[in-house]
Amino acid sequence: MLEQQGSSTAEFTCLARGLATREKDKRFRGPDTMAELLFPLKAKIMLNIPIIRSFLINKMFAPGIYEYVLARTKALDEIFVNALDQGFQQIVILGAGYDTRAYRFKKLNKVTKIFEVDAPATQRLKRRQLLKASICQPIELTFIPIDFNKLSLAAALHAGGFRDGLRTLFLWEGVTMYLTADAVNATLAFIQKYSSSGSIVAFDYAYASVLRGENRYYGEKKIMKTVSNVGEGWTFGIEEDTSKDFLLARGFQLIAELDPQYLQRKYLQAEDGTKLGIINGTQSIIFAEVI
Repeated sequence: MLEQQGSSTAEFTCLARGLATREKDKRFRGPDTMAELLFPLKAKIMLNIPIIRSFLINKMFAPGIYEYVLARTKALDEIFVNALDQGFQQIVILGAGYDTRAYRFKKLNKVTKIFEVDAPATQRLKRRQLLKASICQPIELTFIPIDFNKLSLAAALHAGGFRDGLRTLFLWEGVTMYLTADAVNATLAFIQKYSSSGSIVAFDYAYASVLRGENRYYGEKKIMKTVSNVGEGWTFGIEEDTSKDFLLARGFQLIAELDPQYLQRKYLQAEDGTKLGIINGTQSIIFAEVI
């Protein structure tokens, strides 16, 4: 939707965030008011036409994925703001895509250095769109373009000013399911090695049974078909109810796991019982601490 050289799944996520800012019920409204700045003009106009907006939500996304992205954005916004409030020295956004948190929350940032890590093509597109919108890059933000065929994560971050041994938040949103097990393990090993005890990683993951096609969850078949059709199929998952052991084996302690049922109750269901929709059941969000 934005341009072909960018990540298709990152574009879909950005689209979902923009659409969510137009929810009529403010209790469910999406918080990413900057997402639409990354859209071309034609797409921005579509946000304000209810019938087109409804069509996009129902036809462009697998069942429950729009709702999942809305809830995930709110959940990770909260941990991002908490890290700023607690004076974390660094935040690293891995596979940042069209993330806008460094911009949206810059007034809350007193001491935290932020690094956005992603493919060069995606970063070029994002920065060009923000420049067109006259949005200045926060002084605390450093872009880290990386070609993993040529450079390691450690080398790229260190070259960009990342400092070892500091209390750091790592946001890893909508990424692990597209990686190999080796790549996931290597990234967690980097986090465990180069950040201090008490550092946090927040990431979402797909259930391993989804990759096996067991069709146990709401929206499972359609999301697997969707990501396959755009050439970015899922390749990594964790068995359900094993995340605690998975993390311990890699030097992390589980703080919390936000499964689809939790996300549904907290972000898509009001006190009077009103619901926005049903969240896709294939993924969970983990918050874990470096031991």
